[in-house]
Amino acid sequence: MESAASSEQNQNHCSAINNSVPLMQGSLPTLTLSGKIRVTLTFFLFLLSTTFNASFLLKLQKWTQKKEKGKKLSRMKVLLKHLTLANLLETLIVMPLDGMWNITVQWYAGELLCKVLSYLKLFSMYAPAFMMVVISLDRSLAITRPLPVQSSRKLEQSMLGLAWVLSSVFAGPQLYIFKMIHLENGSGQPEVFSQCVTHCSFPQWWHQAFYNFFTFSCLFLIPLLIMLICNAKIIFMLTQVLQQDPHKLQLHQSKNNIPRARLRTLKMTVAFAASFIVCWTPYYVLGIWYWFDPGMLNRVSDPVNHFFFLFAFLNPCFDPLIYGYFSL
Repeated sequence: MESAASSEQNQNHCSAINNSVPLMQGSLPTLTLSGKIRVTLTFFLFLLSTTFNASFLLKLQKWTQKKEKGKKLSRMKVLLKHLTLANLLETLIVMPLDGMWNITVQWYAGELLCKVLSYLKLFSMYAPAFMMVVISLDRSLAITRPLPVQSSRKLEQSMLGLAWVLSSVFAGPQLYIFKMIHLENGSGQPEVFSQCVTHCSFPQWWHQAFYNFFTFSCLFLIPLLIMLICNAKIIFMLTQVLQQDPHKLQLHQSKNNIPRARLRTLKMTVAFAASFIVCWTPYYVLGIWYWFDPGMLNRVSDPVNHFFFLFAFLNPCFDPLIYGYFSL
């Protein structure tokens, strides 16, 4: 009975909001000074990330053109190409959307774009996280369980395809849960405040809690665990080999290139993991805190919230520097 009453109250509340409930004058959000600083830094990081990732893509294209006919890009460069594309997608969608939305404060683009852009935003956040997972798994397998070239390329292509497919599928619910709501400003004027939100899209509170936890796990928790496990395996393998015989890494014809390549791979995967952890942890910690305690917004200042959010935007800026340095 209590759940039925709660559900009915929730429906009535949602219906009232969708029918433009009046707001108290002065309660509508506005663009604050800290918000203006956030917008400025967002577009600065947008230019930085676009320049870095686009430059690296052009460099990869030049490497491809220089290759002899019939020769393919190395596995690592193929992985880097997909990660760069994912980072560029995140840069071109998430950053301008966040910047413009902070300027306008409310949503003016209509119901369709509310759903489509919410979908593209989450899709472009899933893709880089899943590409990090693919790189970590591929490098771990390359060192701990080497496969024949043909088999390893098939596995690589399968993992990359799966990463893109899962990104598009997992972002699908955004098309359903996001919608526009309209709120009157309560001052007797005809203006209505419109926003693109998920409010009242979930029948029960635990549905939203489950979706939030699923998104958090797929975007951060699971990629983080996989990267840590893969890096630990790589470090353990190389340490074990070096302890047994320091010259054992010098295999086949290139006595100098193989050890350097493997050590470079180790350093690069560790750098990827470190960048991912450092840039995204503050953002998700803040999100989890708000999830369990919505009142934290009143206790944490706006500049701190904006800083943690912007810190996540550094990840697509750092990645080109990391793989550009270690892959040359």
